[in-house]
Amino acid sequence: MIFLKTAWRNISRNKMHTILTVAGLVGSMVFVLLIAAYIWQAYQVNNDLRHKYRQYVLQSNYKQPGIGMELTTVGALPKKLKEQYPNLVADYYRLDGLTCIVGNGTEIHEENVSLGDPSLLKMFGFRLLAGDVQTALSSPMAVVINEKVALKYFGKTDVIGRQLSIRNFAGEKRDFEVTAVIQSVSQNSVMELMPNMRTGIFLPISSEQYFGRSIDTWDNLWVVAFLELQEGVSPEQLSTPIQNLLKQHASEQIAENLNPNLQQLTTYYLDDNKGAIRKLITILSYTALFLTVMATINFINLSLSKSLTRLKEIGVRKIMGSSRSSLIFQLIIEYNMVVVIAAVLALAAYPLLLPVFSAVIMKDLPSLTELPLSFFIGFAAVTLALGLFAGLYPAIKLSNAVVTNAVKNQFIDLGHKNIIRRTLLFLQFAVALIVLISSVIITKQVDVFIAGNLGYNKDYLLTAQVPRDWTEKGLNRIELVRQELKLLPQVEEISLSYGVPSSFGDGVRTIQNLINSKETDALLITSDSFFASAYQIPMLAGHFFGAENDPNISSKVVINRKAALDLGYARPEDAIGQQIGLFDNSFSGTVAGVTENFYANSMHTSSPAVIWYPIKASNQYRFLSIRLKAGSLSAGVTAVERSWHKLMPDAPFDYTFMDDTLRKMYTTEVQLKRAAQTATIISIFIVVLGVVGLTSLSINLRLKEIGIRKVLGSSARNMVLLFSKEFFIVFAVALCVSIPLTYFLMQQWVMNFAVKVELQPFLFIIPVIGLSAVLLAFIAGLVFRANKDNLIKSLRSE
Repeated sequence: MIFLKTAWRNISRNKMHTILTVAGLVGSMVFVLLIAAYIWQAYQVNNDLRHKYRQYVLQSNYKQPGIGMELTTVGALPKKLKEQYPNLVADYYRLDGLTCIVGNGTEIHEENVSLGDPSLLKMFGFRLLAGDVQTALSSPMAVVINEKVALKYFGKTDVIGRQLSIRNFAGEKRDFEVTAVIQSVSQNSVMELMPNMRTGIFLPISSEQYFGRSIDTWDNLWVVAFLELQEGVSPEQLSTPIQNLLKQHASEQIAENLNPNLQQLTTYYLDDNKGAIRKLITILSYTALFLTVMATINFINLSLSKSLTRLKEIGVRKIMGSSRSSLIFQLIIEYNMVVVIAAVLALAAYPLLLPVFSAVIMKDLPSLTELPLSFFIGFAAVTLALGLFAGLYPAIKLSNAVVTNAVKNQFIDLGHKNIIRRTLLFLQFAVALIVLISSVIITKQVDVFIAGNLGYNKDYLLTAQVPRDWTEKGLNRIELVRQELKLLPQVEEISLSYGVPSSFGDGVRTIQNLINSKETDALLITSDSFFASAYQIPMLAGHFFGAENDPNISSKVVINRKAALDLGYARPEDAIGQQIGLFDNSFSGTVAGVTENFYANSMHTSSPAVIWYPIKASNQYRFLSIRLKAGSLSAGVTAVERSWHKLMPDAPFDYTFMDDTLRKMYTTEVQLKRAAQTATIISIFIVVLGVVGLTSLSINLRLKEIGIRKVLGSSARNMVLLFSKEFFIVFAVALCVSIPLTYFLMQQWVMNFAVKVELQPFLFIIPVIGLSAVLLAFIAGLVFRANKDNLIKSLRSE
């Protein structure tokens, strides 16, 4: 007990030192807590699903590009696997993702809807607030909703028997009866397979005819499928059965090109999108580790800087008979108490900073009450280990002071040329430089994504989904809506299309030059004649389809520069009037125009070959892209919304500006950018605290020297150079190590993108100069303050 009382007395007596020490620890601990919470949450995705370790997403790898999507598979395959190989497959669930207008009379919204098998509730073990697991999806007019959707449309969860109207793609509207309400569950890949596929509305596969769908066929390659394997069955055991079924039932093209790929649900969220989340977690973990190292070094340095005030106390204790082990124990108790105080303050700050950090990384993080006991046990263990590790060296050095020197308040071993102290300072500078320079490069790279040259103009451009009626009558109706909106003085241009950047659902198709038989895979975009002018994509030759009333428009296509080059046209004008084969050459289109290249999706990959297919040839559409005139965005949006509701009273006006669409497209990179900027602020804060501590230590050790120099006429400027020289020598050494290492790490990171920032010298020079200026300012401040003090006492004889 006496050790605790003594420790608290020393901590409370040295308030300023305690505040500086605790501040550095709290800053790093809060960041580490938030990162740890993010990582814990990421690993909880799909954790609540029943039999999750035996459940897989059945994906597809095609030898020949353009046949199907990686995310989906053949619609009839899962069911046939269960029927013919029950010893391997325990259950399956298939879904077809739809976007429909849903309402209940007062609330009308555009919603993602899953059309799938009745095995949904039983297979994944979703708990129901109301309804029967066995029969909930047995009727073709049934609908199962989750708790959030129930509250959104009805304001309560007791809604069994209530009606939700859902519109199909022929403009029809039917009422579906709510047969079950799913209790709120944690994030999972069944309800949110991808960020743009989040749903809480589930319809039975028996209602597919109403939506014009046909899931259970061998030519439907666009079905998302989940498989649950029997106990002890590995994914490799399904390879041969799948190939056998494909050879028996699928077309020759599919059977020869499709390789199945089973992704386990437990890690699907982490590994999806080329492992983007797992990579982000790795980078954030290293960042948290770096900050912890910096805080630990800072703690040691500040403890050493304050040790001189304890020398006389240590000497007296030794004279009074205290053993070295008891002194070490006393000091370690004291240092651990500081760390524990910092840990308690970090936990207290967590809920206060949670909304801020959640906004920074654009994701709601769990509160302290949502975290498991093991999380806090781990944090407590790390806290105690940190206190022991960080306090051990100062305690040993301080307790090792010679009695005579200690009583005289002298400590030769803690001189300003101490190798260990310089090593710690070197590590602190090196880590800070790595974090700082990396943050600058990451910020620059993300800015390239958001504000770089996309090949089209994203400013003043918004997109909105429209009601779907994929009949000729429906297309004519939505064309009249487009024309009416175009008449608004706030609207510059407007285009109707099936897809928009980040959501081109037409897929990749193989196109062929029908003259020389050259082929290439091209992104298919179904649109009207106004797409290029709405997005301001430059035309290199010809025109974009031509007039909408052109009777031959359905037989025309438009390609971009890359597609033209791939098909053998050296100049854009050479492609005009040529015939392009599409859909296995079942469609032959005349090239009406060639555009400049543009980034239709993300910059992770290079700009693709693109072919535009006339919307009048398919009658299929989903989006209106509206370019507003420069000026007041709010006034333009209000005018469009007012006309929208007059023209389509049953359609919600849910719009998204293209800037926001791009940010969502690069969510992981934006999260990394903001987290890196936060880490940079904390690292600079910790470095400044460390420099303050070490400068104070150096000044205290050299007070007599400062007095002599002042008496001899040395200026304050010379004093600053004297004390900063040691720091900047170590800083220069840290610079020589951190810059090559940072260059290597960042070079590896930017290689993930087709469009990458060039690692130019200024990206390294500017942050180095900035950090140097900050450090020099603090050193100068401390030296000026010491220079103004009365140094006569320091010159007196001992």
